[in-house]
This record gives sequence, structure tokens and C-alpha cells, in this order.
Amino acid sequence: QVPLVTRNSGACCAHLFSKRGNATFTRSAAVAGTVPLLQPWPRAPWSSQQPPDGAGPSCVSPRAPSSVAGPQNPLEMNLCWNEIKKKSHSLRARLEAFSDHSGKLQVPLQEIIDWLGQKDEELSAQLPLRGDVLLVQQEKETHAAFMEEVKSRGPYIYSVLESAQAFLSQHPFEELEEPSSESKDVSPRHRIQNISRFVWKQANVASELWEKLTARCVDQHRHIERTLEQLLEIKGAMEELSTMLDQAESVRETWEPIGDLFIDSLPEHIQSTKLFKDELSPMKDGVKVVNDLAHQLAISDVHLSMENSRTLEHINTRWKQLQASINERLKQLQDAHRDFGPGSQHFLSCT
Repeated sequence: QVPLVTRNSGACCAHLFSKRGNATFTRSAAVAGTVPLLQPWPRAPWSSQQPPDGAGPSCVSPRAPSSVAGPQNPLEMNLCWNEIKKKSHSLRARLEAFSDHSGKLQVPLQEIIDWLGQKDEELSAQLPLRGDVLLVQQEKETHAAFMEEVKSRGPYIYSVLESAQAFLSQHPFEELEEPSSESKDVSPRHRIQNISRFVWKQANVASELWEKLTARCVDQHRHIERTLEQLLEIKGAMEELSTMLDQAESVRETWEPIGDLFIDSLPEHIQSTKLFKDELSPMKDGVKVVNDLAHQLAISDVHLSMENSRTLEHINTRWKQLQASINERLKQLQDAHRDFGPGSQHFLSCT
């Protein structure tokens, strides 16, 4: 008698799912190439332990095979098949829910990234500031409105980022081996990991852009405030210097020609000119301060407007001319006193 080829009785329901039946055609080693024999699968008595959801007998815990192999109970096979379908539907539903949830995050995250990038460009377009008080005040108002717009967007951005954080805490990802290039199919686990990784990258980019934009807003606000303060200081200093120069120049206009002065009054004129020069020390300091402020603004990429530049240049020119005229006046008085004063040869010869 030719023995029949039998299969291991420990086969699970996954094999039944792949074969879609409870029997297969095999050939006896002794009669290979003759008559195909219908060999039934030996019965695999499944454990009576119920799955967690209580849906029928489990298909993954076979008991020890019976000594007598018989056909599998159709009722047990039906229950096993139903359980497989139920688990398959459950897995599909979970994957669909996962994809739906991640999709609801990916779209708003990308919108946030695009919006933050646009606002970063708008913020850059506000620079450089122009060196005029009125223009910087207008820029201050514009930037204040810009900051309010960014601030109003904050709660929504935080809400989306918190949702992404909650999603990633429920679906963490880890570095998995990349599927071989020959394999075109990606396992469900890889797909889930890839989606989680993509959400993580989006959330990271959005968070970094948000922190960068808010920090830049604060820095630019301080820059505008500091620039406005310096421009106001320059404006006030130039107005004060103009007034002081007007007064000093009016004093200079009262100077009498050296030849019209009495010889015995020369020492008095020399002393008054020196005193006048000393009184202009605050003006000298003021001119230095206003030039230093303009230099600091230039370092900050803020250049004075054309009008302010002309005013500052005019002040510097007037100050240099005033200094030169005072020094020249003092020199002429001292020379006249040396040549015509009591100790001069001319004075002695006249006496």
C-alpha cells in the first residue's frame, strides 16, 4: 500500500486564508507522475481560549495534534474565517483612522509653514529703516500692526502643534530598515512610521519658524525703538546746536577790526576772546555726540535722510568755520599786542 503524503497538523488559519480551502492536491513519493491523490489537511484542534474581543475561538493557539487526523470541523473553520475577516476589517479601520487623523494634521501644518515663511519675508521687507523721525514713527505703527497679526495667529498655531504632539505621542516612530529596492511593496508598519516621521518633520519646521518669527519681531521692535530714540536725540541735538551756532555767530559779527582797536584795550580783547572760546566747549561736545550718533545708526544700517544729512553737514561746516575764525581772531590780537603793545619796540620808539 502506498502511503499518503500528509502535512503538519499544526498549520494555522492564516494558511487556510492563503489556500482558501481545507484540502490540497499532493503526490505520493512512490506514485509521483501517476494519479493525483486528494489528501485532506489533518484536523488542527484550536484552543478554546477566547480572543480579547470575545469574537469566537482563537486561530493562533493550536493544541497538540490528535493521534488520529481527521477532517477539520466546518463550524470551527467558519468561526476562524469570520475571526480573520473581523480582525482584517478592524486593522483596515485603524489604518484608515490613522491616515485620516494624520491627514488632518499635515494640511494645517503645511499651511502654517507657508504662512510663517510669508510673514518672515514681509518682516525682512520692513528693513532697512530710513533715518528720519517721521518715517520711523510710521514704520513703528506698521510693525505694531504686523506684530498684532502674528500674535493673533499664535493660539491657532499652538493648537495645531499640540495636536501634532499628541498624535506623535500616540504614534511614535523609530528608525526602521529601509525596504530593499527590489521590493515595491511597503509594509503597513513602514507606512505608519513614514507618516509619523513626516508629521514630526512638519511640526519641527513649523515650531522653528514660529520661534524664529516671534524672536525677529521682538528684535525688530527693539531696533525700531532704539533707532527712533537715537533719531530724536540727533534731531534735538542738531536743533540745539543750530541755536548755539546762531548765537556764537552773532557774537562774532560784533567783533571790531583789529586796526580799529585801541592798543591799551588789546589785552582785554584777548582775554574776552579766550573766554568766548572756552564757553563754546559744550558746543564742541554736542557736535561730537551728534556725529557719534549718526555713526552708530550707520553701523545699524540706518542712514540719515537727505534732509538730516544736509543739516548735520551744515552744522559741522559752521562749527569748523567758527573755530577757525576764533583762532584767527585770537592770533591777530596776540600779534597786534606783541607788535604794538607796551613791551613792543614800536611802543618804546613812540614814547
